[in-house]
Amino acid sequence: MRMTRTTVDQADVIIIGSGIAGAGAAYELSKTLRVILLEKESQCGYHATGRSAASFTENYGTGVIRRLVLASRRFLTAPPEGFSPYPILSPRGMITIAREDQAGQLREELARAQALVPSITAISADEAIARIPVLRRDYVAHAIFEPFSMDVDVHGLHEGFLRGARKAGVRVITDAEVAGITRPVGEWHIETRAGTFRAPVLVNAAGAWADQIAAMAGVAPVGLTPKRRTAFNIPGPADMDFLGWPLLNDVGAEFYFKVMGGQIMVSPADETPSLPMDAWPD
Repeated sequence: MRMTRTTVDQADVIIIGSGIAGAGAAYELSKTLRVILLEKESQCGYHATGRSAASFTENYGTGVIRRLVLASRRFLTAPPEGFSPYPILSPRGMITIAREDQAGQLREELARAQALVPSITAISADEAIARIPVLRRDYVAHAIFEPFSMDVDVHGLHEGFLRGARKAGVRVITDAEVAGITRPVGEWHIETRAGTFRAPVLVNAAGAWADQIAAMAGVAPVGLTPKRRTAFNIPGPADMDFLGWPLLNDVGAEFYFKVMGGQIMVSPADETPSLPMDAWPD
């Protein structure tokens, strides 16, 4: 029989969810506050964090997201002493291609990209094919290149946050699925199967479950929709030196592929609405 704790623990801040967002928040907040990090799984970073395409690009998402990425490069390039025994970023580069009928869309993308990242430039279709020889000349008409897009050691980054947080006194508690949230007299009470935890500040970093946690706390959900994405690995071509290929995506967000672990990870970039779940191939 599995025994559960019934203790009550108190901190300045409780964070629900120990993926990259929760671990990063714990790392920063622990510099000045007492923090408890709660995770419902038996290990941290089990869901989206552990299944990332692991790409650092300054040309993705909204303007706010792009500026956050720009601001993060300095930390990721030169993290604090002892944060990670290995580099967090490593060179990769990224090529975005377009068919002839997507030429206008790519021009707009390049103008938007260069507004924040002038190093992103147009390259010819021949240059793109020379870098990634499996591309078809009858498909690729135009391309742009982001030279300073990088691979991210997601595991190293996540573990660095957790290591630093623990060193600063953060209690990381796994197998602590939230069963109830109340707020009597200005303090949050978090009931979990690992015990009860209290703090005046609650951070919701629950990923796909964030709206569910918000509802339990009596906060109006913001309408988050978890989405499943297909991804699979294939062997690289035996007659080509593919390990140094840049990440490749298309301007219409219809597919991408990149070298990972000596193979090529491919995705059709699908986004299928889903309930929060442990996503596995069906």
